[in-house]
Amino acid sequence: MIFPELSKKISTAIVALILFAITLSFVSLVNDIDQKNIDEFNSPFTINSSYFIDKSNNADINEVLTSAQFIESNINSIPYALAEQSYWIKLSLHYPIGKSLLSVNIQERRAYENEHLVLMAEHSMLDSFIVYELGAIKAPTILFDKSLTDLEVSQNVYPAVNLELNQFGYSEYLIKLKSSGPPNIPLQLFKPDDFEQRLLLSQLIYGAFIGILLIIAIYNLVLFFAGKDKVYLLYIGYLISAFAVLSSLTGYGYFLFSEQVMHLLNQYLIFNDFLLIIFLLLFTLFFLRYDRLNHWAYKVCIGFVAIISLLALYSLSLDELAQTKLFFSIQPLFYIVALYLIFNRLKQDFSWARFYFLSWLPLFVGAIIQPMVLLNQLEYSFLTGHAFLFAIMIEVTFMAFALAERIRRSEQEKLTMIAYHQSNHLPRQTNLEHKINEILKDDIQDFTVIVIKPEQFQRIELYIDEQTRVKFIQDLNQKLSSLFRFNDAVLHTTDQLEKLCYLENCSLAMVINNVDNEQNIELFIHSIQQAVQDVYSIKNLKLPLSAFVGLATYPEHGSSSASLISNASIAASNAETSQSKWTYYAQKDSENSPSSIQLAIDLEQAITHKGFELFHQPQIDLKTNKVCSSECLIRWNHPVLGAIYPDVFIAIAEDFGLMPSLTLWVVETALTQQARLTEHTGLNHMVSINISGKDLIQANFIDDVAGIISRCDIKAEKIIFELTESISFAQNNIAINTIEKLIELGITISIDDFGTGYSSLSQINQLPFQELKIDREFVEDVCSDIKRKVIAETAVKMAKGLGLEVVAEGINSALDEETLRSFGCDIGQGYFYAKPMSYDDYLEWLNNLTNGQIPKSLDGEFIPVDK
Repeated sequence: MIFPELSKKISTAIVALILFAITLSFVSLVNDIDQKNIDEFNSPFTINSSYFIDKSNNADINEVLTSAQFIESNINSIPYALAEQSYWIKLSLHYPIGKSLLSVNIQERRAYENEHLVLMAEHSMLDSFIVYELGAIKAPTILFDKSLTDLEVSQNVYPAVNLELNQFGYSEYLIKLKSSGPPNIPLQLFKPDDFEQRLLLSQLIYGAFIGILLIIAIYNLVLFFAGKDKVYLLYIGYLISAFAVLSSLTGYGYFLFSEQVMHLLNQYLIFNDFLLIIFLLLFTLFFLRYDRLNHWAYKVCIGFVAIISLLALYSLSLDELAQTKLFFSIQPLFYIVALYLIFNRLKQDFSWARFYFLSWLPLFVGAIIQPMVLLNQLEYSFLTGHAFLFAIMIEVTFMAFALAERIRRSEQEKLTMIAYHQSNHLPRQTNLEHKINEILKDDIQDFTVIVIKPEQFQRIELYIDEQTRVKFIQDLNQKLSSLFRFNDAVLHTTDQLEKLCYLENCSLAMVINNVDNEQNIELFIHSIQQAVQDVYSIKNLKLPLSAFVGLATYPEHGSSSASLISNASIAASNAETSQSKWTYYAQKDSENSPSSIQLAIDLEQAITHKGFELFHQPQIDLKTNKVCSSECLIRWNHPVLGAIYPDVFIAIAEDFGLMPSLTLWVVETALTQQARLTEHTGLNHMVSINISGKDLIQANFIDDVAGIISRCDIKAEKIIFELTESISFAQNNIAINTIEKLIELGITISIDDFGTGYSSLSQINQLPFQELKIDREFVEDVCSDIKRKVIAETAVKMAKGLGLEVVAEGINSALDEETLRSFGCDIGQGYFYAKPMSYDDYLEWLNNLTNGQIPKSLDGEFIPVDK
């Protein structure tokens, strides 16, 4: 079940991991560029900077140049703060002192492939970014004004200006900065080629970020439509919120959206931050399945989410500074709640939450580092300045694995629900069926299914509660499992090496390999019963009860897993009447089987859809040694239970009124096949069909049979009806009348299984039979059993004296055949000649004969009979 689908889902995580690895290499290159510029500029340049903070936001350039008190500071150590104020920065560049660029030697000149530098403000949410060039003589000149210039897309993301290097070796600039977003505004100087490379790599990093988010979002959308689990929609909401926030913070959104859209994203940046933590908290809650745990934290967190949602709506009425302070005051509480949810689940089941826990580590680190950088509490670098972006990339990569693990766990739970009962957590019957099917595939020919049914438990459970009932079954399972733990003959039925399975009728079942079982079966069963008796304590009441044990052995008692388990259960029920309280399955037990109704339903379906098959067993004329007839025997291969014995389903068909329909199917199929046999072989022998006594009293039976004979175009004289009985019909006038009409049609009537059941001398005396069939019970090994020999000889001579033809079924050896021939028996049938065969096999068998005669020539004495 899991496993091709799971591999596809994990492959999504691997793709995300590859993209992330590529991104890390890009980040490394960006850091190399930043570091290289720092090192190179420190060598040929002397950079001086100072700043002035205009808290009124009203000072113009003239006021700043004439009256402002500038404070010397490193260009990236200016104390930006979360406040409504502007920053004025003086930047002076001294390059090779006393020399112009024209006089620099060739080697140094190569360090300046272009005669200008690029000043970049790494901040996309600037209200003001104006760069003035200051000169000793001329008035300040505006080189760049972000608010007035028609900017390219990249200038919105990375506002930058070219600083021309003059021939005097000294340049001075005045920069005005004001932020509408995070206060920290990193300023960096690049050589032109390095700036272009820096720009390209940054775009590639953002492209990888979008790729990862897109893959994971589509992945979750597919999972949602497949499973309708809202957790995937919540995660998509989180991804969209994270994308919106990072598009604003980094400015990368300008590469995808128009300025109007980016204006809205920037305007609602803090609101999107609120949405991000709302979706993340809800996702955490449902991903870790607190909604199913009935845990107090679930309701508390839902209430907390409602409060955050109200605060998010309230923040829309505040200015940007107040929104930011409100959000950062809530953020620590959010992390406390989220971490509690994770660690509480983690301590219960580490395997369930491990990937999710790992995904939070980078997220937590990134969520701490980037705000500290943006608030000027931590030194800026490309990695620290984009820490949250990288944290999200790492987080969603781990989350892909976490979701794959969650899917694997969910599928495993589904399998567990199928394989184990939810009330007592014991293996279901399906495990035993699967094990038996494996045994059958391995061609193990000798094994037994054992069903253990606690004595009187179904009555006792009327007086106990569910908890006591479950505990009893679990204790019983544990006791018996301990008993069989080191017995290799008792086979494991689950991957957890459990040997017992729970059946719906409060029974336990197992399968034992008889070849490996060195213990006497009676001692084995006694040990089971003793173990059950030891457990039989209900609410401190020690009961003198044991267990009923039923056994069904393959292939004697069934050929499929379902039939063996069913038959072992029937045997366990029948063991209630046994002194030893255990018994093997017997075929007659099926008549009162609890599954008879279901079998009747299946039987009716089989009749409707012709789900049966007729087998032919040849009958041999003992005088000519030729095939003179064949008995048609019905077979039913149940789609679930496998082969079901005729003794079972014929009885059910009679009890549930299905026999007439079944008989007519047999008659029509037998006559159709007989006509084809005659056509293909040229042998004009007879066909023998079993008829129930209940068929004889059906109103339209004669008409139906006559119609079938007409359709099949076969002579009635070639048909024999063998009457089998479950009740006596000798005194039934309707039955007698039907027999007479069948004889009038030309059909031969045979009394089946003479000497057993209701087939007796009284039947012969009152009914117009023409053939008598001696039961196999008196034929098998007739030559070695004096009683059988006397009975068989008497029956044959009596029948011949009454003018009846005699058929002996059950001839299994040449001695049996010779003995019956010596008595004067007419026809022989049994395994000595052939087993029952399917129609195709029987046709092939006939075609291999010479003139319809079996190979061996025979001699014997016969008492002639006129038919």
